[in-house]
Amino acid sequence: MSKYRNFTELLDEHLKDPDFAAEFLSQALEEDFSTFLLSLKDVIRIHGNITTIAEKSKISRSTLYKLFSEKANPELRTIQSVLHTIGYDLCVVKRPKTLSHS
Repeated sequence: MSKYRNFTELLDEHLKDPDFAAEFLSQALEEDFSTFLLSLKDVIRIHGNITTIAEKSKISRSTLYKLFSEKANPELRTIQSVLHTIGYDLCVVKRPKTLSHS
């Protein structure tokens, strides 16, 4: 038996911490939207499964599966509903001023 864990096992362990998961999602959103959606899928895996999240958020399973497709272009309210269902909020914060504004 290997003493090493695979990446998914290690990530899942860390994503059980709500603060880590929130930061994970925030950092992913800063990267780009497709990275955010992939990260959201990882967080959903920790909170149950697509069927459970779909039922709780009152969104069809097919809509949630489409959310994670390569050509996904979800509505903001869908993202907010999923996040709310798993215990997170989407918010906007003021960025710190930078020295060079173009």
